Amino acid sequence: MDHSISQKELDEFREMFDLVDTNHSGRITRGELRKLIKTLQLRPTEQELEQMFSDAEANESANEINFDEFVALMSRRLQSDYTLEQLRNAFKLFETEDMPPGYVSREVLEHALVSYGTEKLTHDEATRLLAAVDPEGTGRINYIEFVSLVGGGDP
Repeated sequence: MDHSISQKELDEFREMFDLVDTNHSGRITRGELRKLIKTLQLRPTEQELEQMFSDAEANESANEINFDEFVALMSRRLQSDYTLEQLRNAFKLFETEDMPPGYVSREVLEHALVSYGTEKLTHDEATRLLAAVDPEGTGRINYIEFVSLVGGGDP
């Protein structure tokens, strides 16, 4: 799944980075990265997190990474952990009858983000994250398009 990163993907990564860079320093800490990765259900071990920081060529203290390092790290991590089909199937679990096929309700997804997983998001974090994937505020997320964007393939 080797591909160059599109502007749309880069924008999505920027939204994710900004979501966890709460002090707007342009760098995120190990703890912030750990929370984001677990929220995305990537479930790395502590050893994998250490390797991710090493792979990203973190700064001298090796406790923070910048946006470029984050993009390199996340694009490799997302591509290597799940197939596009696995990601689509995960979203499909949240489909409801009131949404067309391939869409999930923003409300249902927000509830899942704040209720499930090892690292639950706060309502504010979930709202900001979902604003990035539903910029028009339609109340629904086309997960087929989103998964394609993350995977760099066609829907």
